[in-house]
Amino acid sequence: MATEEIEFIDCSSLSISFEATGKASVSLTVVRNDSNSLVGSYTNENWGGAQFDCVLMSSIQKPLIGTGGWSEWSLSMEGVAN
Repeated sequence: MATEEIEFIDCSSLSISFEATGKASVSLTVVRNDSNSLVGSYTNENWGGAQFDCVLMSSIQKPLIGTGGWSEWSLSMEGVAN
C-alpha cells in the first residue's frame, strides 16, 4: 500500500515580488514526507492571496535528519499573477 504524500508550505518563507512587466518572482520553503522530485510548473496556485502560474527555476532539497523521511525544499519560481 503506497503512502500518501504530505506537503506543508512554511508560510514565513514566502516571498513574492512583481516587476513592471508583469513577471512575478516567488520563493518559498516546502516540507514534505518524501524526497521525490517536485513538479516543474505550478498553475493556478494561491499564495499570499494572489493566484499564480509559475515555472520552477531552482530547487534545493535537504533531508530533515531524524524525521523518518521528511525533506525541506527551497524553491525559486518565476511566472505571472492571474
